[in-house]
Amino acid sequence: MSRVLIFAGTTEGRELAETLADSGVTCDVCVATEYGSQMMIPSEKIIVHQGRLDREQMTRLYSETGCEVVVDATHPYAEIVTETILESLKDTTIPYLRLLRPRDADLERKGTEYQYYDTTEECAENLLKTEGTIFLTTGSKELAVFCREGLKERLVVRVLPGMESLQLCYDHGLDGKQIIAMQGPFSKEINLAIMQQYGVKHLVTKQSGRTGGVDTKLLAAKEIGVTTHMIVRPATDGTCGNMNGFCDGESAEYSIEETLMQLEHILGIALKRGSVRVTLAGIGCGSKACVTEEVQRAIEEADYLFGAERMLRSVTTKAVKYPYYLQKDILPMLQEVKRNHPVQTKVTVLFSGDSGFYSGAEKLYHALLECGEYRVEILPGISSVSALSARIGLGWQDAAIVSLHGAKPKDWNAKLLEAVRYHEKTFFLTSGAEDIGQIGKLLAGKQLQNVRIFLGYQLSYENEKIYDITVSECGKVMDDGLYVGAIVNPTVQKRLLVPSLSDEDFIREKVPMTKEEVRRLSICKLQPAEGDVVYDIGSGTGSIAVQTALLSSSVSVYAMECNQEAVKLIRKNCEKFGTSNVEVIEGTAPEVFENLPAADCAFIGGSKGNLERILDALYHINPHMRVVANAVSMESICELNTLLQQYGVVDLDIAQVSVSKVKQLGDYHMLQANNPVYIYSFNLS
Repeated sequence: MSRVLIFAGTTEGRELAETLADSGVTCDVCVATEYGSQMMIPSEKIIVHQGRLDREQMTRLYSETGCEVVVDATHPYAEIVTETILESLKDTTIPYLRLLRPRDADLERKGTEYQYYDTTEECAENLLKTEGTIFLTTGSKELAVFCREGLKERLVVRVLPGMESLQLCYDHGLDGKQIIAMQGPFSKEINLAIMQQYGVKHLVTKQSGRTGGVDTKLLAAKEIGVTTHMIVRPATDGTCGNMNGFCDGESAEYSIEETLMQLEHILGIALKRGSVRVTLAGIGCGSKACVTEEVQRAIEEADYLFGAERMLRSVTTKAVKYPYYLQKDILPMLQEVKRNHPVQTKVTVLFSGDSGFYSGAEKLYHALLECGEYRVEILPGISSVSALSARIGLGWQDAAIVSLHGAKPKDWNAKLLEAVRYHEKTFFLTSGAEDIGQIGKLLAGKQLQNVRIFLGYQLSYENEKIYDITVSECGKVMDDGLYVGAIVNPTVQKRLLVPSLSDEDFIREKVPMTKEEVRRLSICKLQPAEGDVVYDIGSGTGSIAVQTALLSSSVSVYAMECNQEAVKLIRKNCEKFGTSNVEVIEGTAPEVFENLPAADCAFIGGSKGNLERILDALYHINPHMRVVANAVSMESICELNTLLQQYGVVDLDIAQVSVSKVKQLGDYHMLQANNPVYIYSFNLS
C-alpha cells in the first residue's frame, strides 16, 4: 500500500492530500498549528499530525509511517522549515518533492508601481521613514520584525484565526483593535473595506501569488492610493526537486500537476485527477436571511465564486470572486480554473431568486454537462414571487407568471394583458419603478381599471415595503429598486378556444378585409401553435393578424402590407386589441421577408401578382411551412392550381366557401351573399 508524507501549510498541500486519498494512497499530513489541523479533513486515508517538528522528530516520523516519499508543501516563505526537512532526509533514501504554487509573472515583475524588499527587515526599516497606518498581511510569524518602536502603534495586522496566531499578537504588545483574525483569500471588496475603515496608508504583503490573494490586495490598494510594500518571494537554491535521484534535476519547484506526475513515477501507480465541482445556487430574493443552509454551505466551501457584483457584495467567503454571471464569461474562466487546479476544486455560481425560475442556471447546467469535465448540481432558492405570495397571503399555484425583467414594454404588453384577462391572479417580475408606471397605463387603456395590484419592494431587505394599490396609483411609484408584483382581477374573462372576433369589432374604413366566417375557417386551417412565427401576407385591415395574435401571446405575427392607408389601419387595430405581438411590416412580399425570423406558417391574403415568387421564398425560408392562401378571382384560382402542381405540396385541401348573411330590410330578413372564396391549405413539403 502506497504511503506519502506531506508537510502542509498551503492550499496546495491540502488539495494534494485529498487527491491522493481519492486514489487510495495513505497520506500523513503534518501541520504546525491547531488552525492548520482544522483546515484538513481527516479520513481513513488522511492522517493529520499537529505540531512543529525538529530534525530528529521528522526522521522518527519517517520511520514510524513507512512513507515512500516526502512532499514539502509548506509556504514559499517558510525557508527554515524547508531547510529542516532537507536536513532530516540527508541520511535516508526517501525521495523529496518541493511543491510550490506557480509564480505569477505579472505579479512578480519588478517595476515602479510597488516598493520591493528582499527581506522583512529591510521593509520594516523603510517603513520607519513613513507616516500613517500600516496594514500588515504577512502573517503572525513576521510580527517580531515589525513590532518595534515607531511601527507597532501604527500597525493593523491580519492573521489566521488560530489561538497561536492570536497569542503571538498579544505577546508582541498589540491591542485587540489592531488585530483582524480571518481566513483568506479575500476579495478586493473586503480588502478595500478594511483599508478604508482603518485609514490605511501602507500595505505590506508577500509576493505569494493569486492563490494567496495578493492580486485583490493590490487592486484595493491601488484604487484608494495606498502604497504597497512587497516582500519578494525567496529564490530557490537549485536543490533538485528529488534529492535522492528520482527527478531530472532541472528544477527545485513543482506545480501540483508536476508533483502528481512525479508521484506516479515514484509510486508506480496511476493517480486520479480531481474534477471541478460546480454548484449552481439560487441565493433567494435579497438578504442573507433568505439564503438556505445548503446554499450558504456551498458559498462557504467554494474555492471560486461567480455571480453579479450585487450578489458577490452580499456574501462573505474565502473564495476568489469573479463578477460574471453569463455563460459566455463563466465557461472560459472555468477552463482556466481547471488548468490551474488539477485537483478537486469547488466552484459556486450564484443566481438571484430561485435557480429554476427565470434563471440562467438551466442553460449553464446543460452547457457544463456537454463539456463532460464538470460535476454539476443545482440548489434552489427562495424566489421573489414565493416571498411576495407569503407576504400578501395569496397562493401562486394557480396564477399566471410573467417576467417583464430586462424587456421593453412592447415585448411584454400582450403577454401581460393575456395573463390578466384570463387569470384571477397574475404574478410578475419587473426591471424597476418605470415598469410599474407602464403597467398602469396599459391596464387603464384596456378597461382593466378595477384590478387590485400588490407590489413587493426590496423584499427581505431592511427597507422592504408592500404596496396595495389601484391602477391609477401605479404612476406614483417612484422609488428605485427591486419590485415584484401581483395583479388580482375579480372580473376575469373565460378564454374562448376558437377565433371569436366579428367583422364589426374591427376598424375597417375602405380597406378590404377577410370576412368573419372565412377568417375563422382560414385560421383554423392555418393551425398556428404556441410559440409559432406567422406571416400574414397582404394583411389589409390586419384582421387575420390580430385574431391570430389573440390566440396566444406566445405567437409572433408579422403583418405585411404595401398600401400605406392599410398599414395605418393595421396599427390602429393592433392598438385597439393590445396585440403587441404583431409587428407591422410595410412593403411588398417577398422582399419584406429579408431579416425576419423564419415562419412556421403563412397566410396569403394578397400577392400583388408575386404569388410564384412568394411561394418560392417561403419554401427556402422553411420547406415544411404550413400555408393557407385565399383566392377570389378566377385568375388567382388558376394560378394557384398550376403552382401547387409544380411545387408538389402535401396535405393539400381546397374548400370553396360561400357565405350569405341575413340582413334586415324593414319588416323582412333577406339573405345577402358574399363573394365565394376558395381556401387553399397545404404544407410546402
